[in-house]
Amino acid sequence: MKTIFSTLITLLLLASCTTEKKPKVVYTDQEAKTLAKDTSVVVVADLPILIDSTNFLMHPIGELQLYAKDRKYTSSSWSYAAGTNFSIADYNNYTLNGTLKNIKFEEVGTNKLVPLTDKNIMITSAHFLWDLYEKTGKQLFIYDVIDADTNSDGVLDGMDIKTLYLSKIDGSNFKRLMPKNHELLEWKIISEIDRLYVKSIEDTNKDGNFDKNDKLHYNYVYLIDEALEVIDYYPN
Repeated sequence: MKTIFSTLITLLLLASCTTEKKPKVVYTDQEAKTLAKDTSVVVVADLPILIDSTNFLMHPIGELQLYAKDRKYTSSSWSYAAGTNFSIADYNNYTLNGTLKNIKFEEVGTNKLVPLTDKNIMITSAHFLWDLYEKTGKQLFIYDVIDADTNSDGVLDGMDIKTLYLSKIDGSNFKRLMPKNHELLEWKIISEIDRLYVKSIEDTNKDGNFDKNDKLHYNYVYLIDEALEVIDYYPN
């Protein structure tokens, strides 16, 4: 019995040692897929949020988490479980956090909702640049976004590459700030000089992971420039 137990422990240790870390990028002859929208999910909106001291509302759009009856995965089998949370986002300090499919913007008085994008993406945060607005009058949002199935597993989630976007307060000029296959590490605003600084990492050795063997990139955007050009700089 002791021998059997020891053998099982050894096998478990060997299995754990040989388990490889799943890559965030899977390289094929084709670019990472922008997934088609899944029509089987239930998409809902939170109630609108008025962006303080502006004339704009934003309507967060996301998927409602549902549970199946008797493990039957057909459209007629879905039901709301007791305690289902119908809220899909939290808003605090000019930042919207959640797992969002889209955001619709509405200028007060127009009764017109304008979607941020028509692509299938995941927005994990949207931050209104309040200090920039207060200082310059410029109204911009910055977004953390997953926009491609980089690991080719058929879903958009935290195992895919996160990138950075900007837009105007009405949702127009939704612009990606980083090249493909660059993973966002961090960003910050230096309000005194109206600049957004971004650090990212590129999978230069093409092993699908991001580590010390890969290259760091540094960029900034001059936020009051209408073109919002991304400029490289080299601090090291």
